[in-house]
Amino acid sequence: MKNFFDELRCVLPRPLAAASLLLLLAACATPEPLPLPEPLDMPYNQGRIWKIEGEDIKPSYVFGTFHIADSKVLDIPAAAEKAFVDSPIAAFEYDYDPAKEEENRIDRKRYRLPEGKTLQGLVGSGVYGDLTNIIRGLGYWKPNNELKPWVMWDIFGGARGTFYRNDDDSESGAVVLDGWLQNRARDEGKTVVGLESVEEGFVKYDTIPMNQQVAMLKSLVEHYHQQRQGAPIVQAYVDGDLGLLMALDEERMGRYPPEIADMLNFRVLTNRNHIFVERALPHMRKDSTFIAVGAAHLPGEEGVLRLFEERGYTVTRLH
Repeated sequence: MKNFFDELRCVLPRPLAAASLLLLLAACATPEPLPLPEPLDMPYNQGRIWKIEGEDIKPSYVFGTFHIADSKVLDIPAAAEKAFVDSPIAAFEYDYDPAKEEENRIDRKRYRLPEGKTLQGLVGSGVYGDLTNIIRGLGYWKPNNELKPWVMWDIFGGARGTFYRNDDDSESGAVVLDGWLQNRARDEGKTVVGLESVEEGFVKYDTIPMNQQVAMLKSLVEHYHQQRQGAPIVQAYVDGDLGLLMALDEERMGRYPPEIADMLNFRVLTNRNHIFVERALPHMRKDSTFIAVGAAHLPGEEGVLRLFEERGYTVTRLH
């Protein structure tokens, strides 16, 4: 049998490239349908695209994406299509310009533990044994004992995971919605910008203290076989039901100790929401900008839309 993580070394240098592996894990999991939680009552908990207007900016747009290649997701709303066409600037979480591939590449050595450290030594023989059993159950051999705990955690679902999805028709290796839009933007001659660098995307995880990385992986392994299954998460996104998506996320994050959940929410969502808004505004002052970021970044008191509103901009839902 192949060692899953020997193959992974060819994939890891791109922070988002593990998506296809996550789809495999979701497909192999045993369904366990449970009642859906109530959607969260929070600002901007319905919709997929909004118009942002103000005296010092050109009319611009915020579109919530879903990082998969499902055909339902790629069929974007007419309002989003018009906003995209009308915007000379397109801003995404990351700029994956093929011309910058070498510049964006993360040295695979940075995913490994320092010499003398092993994953088994950090998480303990019991957790490592459980992780090995999970991997063997998926048809692979054993974990890569050199990988940092956060890397292994990311492979098996990360902060949000993919275990809720039962209605995804993505084909393996297909371009996800964000990449599809970014390719279109380049082909149509738009100015394409990244609101974060690929390095920043790596560092937000790699700077997590080692004891917290270990706690993250231990929690994930402990609850791996308790993951909820069968929620129509893709349809919820298509329906613009951000309140339900965030309720599912909240339930999912509940498997972590509170201090770990708070840390992850800050690093993955809240802090980045502020960064996205601050870095998008200079572009919006130059010309109409189509901002495409994951839908989880939009709702809530510290979501991107509320942050624009707090700066005095008018936020209007278009779909």
